[in-house]
Amino acid sequence: MLNPFTVASTGVGFSQNGKITRNDGTNWQNADAKGIWRPFGVDGPHQISFGIHGDRYRFENPVFASSIWNATSSAGTGQLYSEGLGETRAGALWVQDAWKILPNLKLTFGGRLETWRSLDGFNLNTTANAAGVITSTATVNQPSLNSTNFSPKASLSYDLDKDWNITANFGEAYRYPTVTELYQNISVNGVATFANPKLAPEQDFTGELNIERKWSDGRVRLTLFKERTNNAIISQTNLATNPVTGAQVPTTTIGNVAAIRMQGVELSGEKNNVGIEGLQVFGSVTYVDSRILSDPTWAGTDPLTGLPDTVVGKRVPNVPDWRAKFGVTYRPNESWAYTVAARYSGKQYSTLDNTDIVSHVFGAFDNFFVVDMKVHYNATRNFSFDFGIDNLFNEQYFLFHPFPGRTYVLAAKYRY
Repeated sequence: MLNPFTVASTGVGFSQNGKITRNDGTNWQNADAKGIWRPFGVDGPHQISFGIHGDRYRFENPVFASSIWNATSSAGTGQLYSEGLGETRAGALWVQDAWKILPNLKLTFGGRLETWRSLDGFNLNTTANAAGVITSTATVNQPSLNSTNFSPKASLSYDLDKDWNITANFGEAYRYPTVTELYQNISVNGVATFANPKLAPEQDFTGELNIERKWSDGRVRLTLFKERTNNAIISQTNLATNPVTGAQVPTTTIGNVAAIRMQGVELSGEKNNVGIEGLQVFGSVTYVDSRILSDPTWAGTDPLTGLPDTVVGKRVPNVPDWRAKFGVTYRPNESWAYTVAARYSGKQYSTLDNTDIVSHVFGAFDNFFVVDMKVHYNATRNFSFDFGIDNLFNEQYFLFHPFPGRTYVLAAKYRY
C-alpha cells in the first residue's frame, strides 16, 4: 500500500517522497471439522452435533520511507518508519444435542470449550520532523496473552399449533481481540489508529424470546432481547483532543469497557399478495436501550466545560436507539419486479460520554431517513437487468463522513 506523506512543492510539481506499507508476511489459516450422530436414527429424538475448530492469524506490517512514493518494488523502500508484528491462535471443541422431547417441543443445548492466546507481539514507532527525518525511535516487545473459556447455550422451541411458535434462547460467548486490534498502529486518511496489546476478551450473555405467527404466504415475529457484555472492546475516534502523547489528531484508540447492557424489542414481518396478486409488503422496527454500566478506567473530560465527566448511564457508541425498514415489491409476472423501500436510523454516538452532539459535520453519526427504489427485469433465463436509485430524495447525512446523495445504479447479470 502506497501513500505520499508530504506534498511540499518542488517547482511546478510535488515531492516524490512517500511511505510504503507492506503486508507480505500477513497470513492466516482456519480449520473446522463437524460431525453428526443420530443414536436413534434419522427420525429419532436426538441429533448430536460436535466439532473442532482451529485458527492462526499472523500480522506483519512494516512501513518504510520511500523517495519514490509510487514504487512497486522493494527498490523504493528506505528507512523503517514503523513496524507491527504479532500472532493470535485459537482452538475449540464444541458439542450440542437437539432433543425433540415431544413432537411440538424441542430443546437444543450444548457448549463450546476454547482456548486463545496472543504471542510474538512487537511494535516499533518513530517520530519524524516536517522534512520526514526520523528524530526518535521506540521499540516494545508486547506481552503474551491467553484465555481459556467455556460457553454454554440453550434453546427451547414450542409449537402451540401449526401457525404459532414460541422460542426462548440463552447463550454465553467470548469474542477475542483480533491481531490488528492488538498490534496494528496505522494512519489512514489523516486518522491515526493505535492498537492495544493488553485487550481482554469480551464476555457476552445473551437472552431472547421470540413469538412468531406464520401464514402460507407470510409471517410476523416479535422478539424481546437483552444482552450484557463484560470487557466490551470498543474503538474511539477523538477529533478534538489528543489522548495519545505525540500522536496526530484525529486519533482512534481501542479499549475495554467494563460492562455494557443492551435490551429492546423488534417487530418484523412480511406478507405476499396483499390486496392484489404479486404485491409483497415487508418491514421491521427495532428499539434498543443501550447503556454503559461500568467503566472505571474512564478519565475523560467534557469538551465544553473541560471538567471530568462520566460514561456510566450513557448510551453505547455506534448503537442507534431506533431502526426501521419498510418496503413493497410488486411482481406482475415472472419477468418484472418493482421495489420501493425506506430505511430509518435514529441518532447514535461515537464517543463513550456521548458528547458528540453536533450533526452534519465530519465525525458525526446522524439520524437519517432514506428511500431507495429498484426495477428488476429477467430478460431471458440467463440475462437479468437492474436499474435503481439509492437515496431517492437526496438525503444529506453523515456517518463519520458524508454518505452518498442520490445515486443511480445500473447492473446486468448473466448466469450460465
